[in-house]
Amino acid sequence: MTLALADKPGQLLRALEPIAKNGGNIISIIHERDKPVEGYVPVSLVVDFPSHQSFRNTINELKSLGIMIMRSEEIVEKVRLTFILIGGVDLRKIIESRVKGAEIIGLEASTPRLDEVSVKLEVEAPAGNLDEVVDHLKRLAKEQNATLISPIYP
Repeated sequence: MTLALADKPGQLLRALEPIAKNGGNIISIIHERDKPVEGYVPVSLVVDFPSHQSFRNTINELKSLGIMIMRSEEIVEKVRLTFILIGGVDLRKIIESRVKGAEIIGLEASTPRLDEVSVKLEVEAPAGNLDEVVDHLKRLAKEQNATLISPIYP
């Protein structure tokens, strides 16, 4: 995010307080004192937040303090996981089911027996939603009387 801070002492500290309060971990700060615009100095920060909500809370608090946000971009870390489903799997239900932010990026199916399907499912999901994705797939597997083999993830 890039903030426009008044060119006077204490303004950077004032802007950092909501970031710290919401669990933000500052990766870098670029203080562009050589580029002031009408009494404001652009300050670019790279911050790692524990969740989307903590990022949103910080943005709202900065705005409520009257700190101008020149640019703000949220980049969500995504993780790819591979699952195996075995049993009476309804592929349509799997494909149509949605988990917030998760996307099926690969699907392979085979029918080793007439009444059984084996599905390799590759999913990409936000790192913060992994538990939700696994729980969702467990419910789907249980509903379909199938076995879910899920990866061990951090």
